[in-house]
Amino acid sequence: MSTPNRTILSMIEKEHLHNEDSKSQFVRRFLAPEVSYNPVAFYAYISKDFGGVGANHIFLYDTEVTNQGNGYSKHTGAFTAPSAGLYAFCYTAFASGEHVFGESGDYGEVSVQLVHNGAYKGSIHVDTESNWEEDMATGFAILVLQTGDVVFTKSESGGPGSFHSSDLGRWTFSGFRISYLDMV
Repeated sequence: MSTPNRTILSMIEKEHLHNEDSKSQFVRRFLAPEVSYNPVAFYAYISKDFGGVGANHIFLYDTEVTNQGNGYSKHTGAFTAPSAGLYAFCYTAFASGEHVFGESGDYGEVSVQLVHNGAYKGSIHVDTESNWEEDMATGFAILVLQTGDVVFTKSESGGPGSFHSSDLGRWTFSGFRISYLDMV
């Protein structure tokens, strides 16, 4: 399989065969980023509708679609950075305007926070006020993470009512490393 970098390298090697010193210096610098590149990306969702949640409830996205780099844990709902870098995160919540678990009273309402090492980094809020009303929100953040930093979503306070996570719309949590950071 030929990559654009390998094709360019081959052309350069052919042009500089007569000068081994300059070729080897160029090749070392040229290949260094490619050799150290390990992609990190995850995408997970909650697989079924659910009822109200308590305060500080950590959401567990139980279905992993992508987990390149193994940073996300469906058992804890948290992403742990396998390497330092600049990361992007996206999270989505969906409140139901019907009682999916036989609840009565309030329909779905909750504030969802994005948390990095215990610190608040962003939030979204969904709220339905009447039967068959639906509400969906998405949050996005770009964060600088060190190796081992932890990012997850949780409820700010209790969330009454019902929440959809189905073919109608899903609760999702995803992220990816944009770039490495030189943490010298």
